[in-house]
Amino acid sequence: MREFLLNSEELLDRNALAFLENGEIWGLLPCHCVRFNEKVKLAYFTEGYTCLGRQIPHMSLDEICFVEQKLLDRIRMLEGRMEISLENLVWDVDGIYLDGQERVFCLCLPAVVPESSLTSQIYLKRVYALLEEMVEHIPGGDEVCRQIEFQKEKDFGNWQSLKEALMRRAPMEDETLTLKSVNTPQPLNFQVGHAEFTIGSDQEQADGWIPGMSTVSPLHAVVGWNDICFYVMDLGSANGTFLNGQRIAPMAQIPIGKGSILKFADCTFSVE
Repeated sequence: MREFLLNSEELLDRNALAFLENGEIWGLLPCHCVRFNEKVKLAYFTEGYTCLGRQIPHMSLDEICFVEQKLLDRIRMLEGRMEISLENLVWDVDGIYLDGQERVFCLCLPAVVPESSLTSQIYLKRVYALLEEMVEHIPGGDEVCRQIEFQKEKDFGNWQSLKEALMRRAPMEDETLTLKSVNTPQPLNFQVGHAEFTIGSDQEQADGWIPGMSTVSPLHAVVGWNDICFYVMDLGSANGTFLNGQRIAPMAQIPIGKGSILKFADCTFSVE
């Protein structure tokens, strides 16, 4: 049995509690509450279920990815419900359970959620972090983590796209990307394949030469392929590399895909 304590009965969301009494049909463990003094104890009877955190060390990477797909299906179904907030789900491996048919069940705490949390959708980031946590210590899991990060960057919050990526366990990206300049003095088009492609203002060293732009470092950045996704990596440039308006840390592979906007110093390129 799992138990949680609310310090005040005022913190109990009664509509959510009523919904959770029959939560199994939505993939949520039923919640029972006991009131004593001014506090409320929430109880979840877990007999007949297996905690995912205990099961993961005995699972293969394929089995874990299959569970992740089922979890994403649960989330897609629950996102349409108004009775509960997904901010109240317990987003860790010890809050996920499997029944004898390998169906996925989650814990949801029927607590009142502040209005600011309802609109912040922090749970989206927690889902990606949970999926990575599930596979990061499994042989081959680092590649799955990179794929999850790629999908997060490419289409944040699109669970169907992420599910399909987990199903195929390999990217279905084109063999090449095209970097098309937006604001350079002369139009530039760089075709990037699976080999590392350096970008900079040094005509002799850079694969993608950006002429006439003093703000671009001689070897400014590299765009490449790491067997999972295309990425951009800043090479310690003076004026920085930006992905979709955000400056990236130097010497870190950051996933990119079609539709991304790259900026090398003040030179902007669309990724097609």
